[in-house]
Amino acid sequence: IIKDKDGIVLSMPPIINGDHSKITLNTKNVFIECTATDLTKAIIVLDTIVCMFSKYCTNQYEVQQCKVYSPEGTYELYPKLEYREELINVDKANNYIGINEDGDKLAALLSRMCLPTRLAELASLAVRVPPTRHDVIHACDLYEDIAIAYGYNRIPRREARVVTTGAQFPLSKLTEQLRLECAHAGYTEALTFTLCSREDISTKLGLKIEDIPAAHISNPKTLEFQVVRTVLLPGLLKTLAANKKMPLPLKLFEISDVVLADKTAG
Repeated sequence: IIKDKDGIVLSMPPIINGDHSKITLNTKNVFIECTATDLTKAIIVLDTIVCMFSKYCTNQYEVQQCKVYSPEGTYELYPKLEYREELINVDKANNYIGINEDGDKLAALLSRMCLPTRLAELASLAVRVPPTRHDVIHACDLYEDIAIAYGYNRIPRREARVVTTGAQFPLSKLTEQLRLECAHAGYTEALTFTLCSREDISTKLGLKIEDIPAAHISNPKTLEFQVVRTVLLPGLLKTLAANKKMPLPLKLFEISDVVLADKTAG
C-alpha cells in the first residue's frame, strides 16, 4: 500500500491505482513506483523511466529519492541512479573491431553513444557508464558501441588469419535439395516434435514397443514426450488430425532426424 503524508491511499501495486492520485494536465509532482519480482530488473526499469521523465522537470534532470522500507525495518533510497566507471584498453578495442584509431578518436566515438569518456593512463580509456545504459555490462559492450559509432560499413574487411576451408555438410546439402524438390512439387513441409509417446510409435502403428529400438526418456515430464521418435509417420499423422478442417488434398512432407537405439552398445 502506498500512502501520502496525510495517510490517503495512493496506490495498491500491482493491482490498482487510486482516483486521488491520477495524473491530469495540471499535475506538477509525479511519483514513479516500480513493482517487480526481481530487484535488479526493478532498479533498471525505475532508473530508466525516472531518467526519461526527469527531462521535463522544472529543474531539468533533478529528481527526489524515496525511502523504501523492507519487512525487517531497514530502508534503501531509490532511485539509485548510480554511475560507474569502466576501463578499456585502446589497443584491444582497435584489435577487436579491426580499426586503427587513437585514444582521442575512440573517446569521441563513445561520447557520441552517451558514454562520457576520457583518456586514462597506460593507453586506456575511462568510460563513465550512466544509469540510462544498464545494457553496458562488459567491455565487449563498449567495443560494440565504438563499432556502431564508427560505422560498420567503414570497418575494412580482411581475410581470416587462420587457414580454413568451410563447406556444407553433405547430409545437410542433400536434405536441403530434397526439401526444395518436395516444395516445388506442391508439398508443405511439417516440423514436428522429436519426442513422442510410446503409443505413437507402437500401438498406433500396430507394433509392439518391445520390438522397437527406441531411446526412452528416463524421467518424462508428460505422456506426450516419452521416447525419441524412430519414424516420422506419427508426427505427420498428428498434423493431419489437427488440420482435418483444411481443404483437401493435404500434401505434407517432413525431412528430419530419427533416433534408433543401438542394442549392441555397452
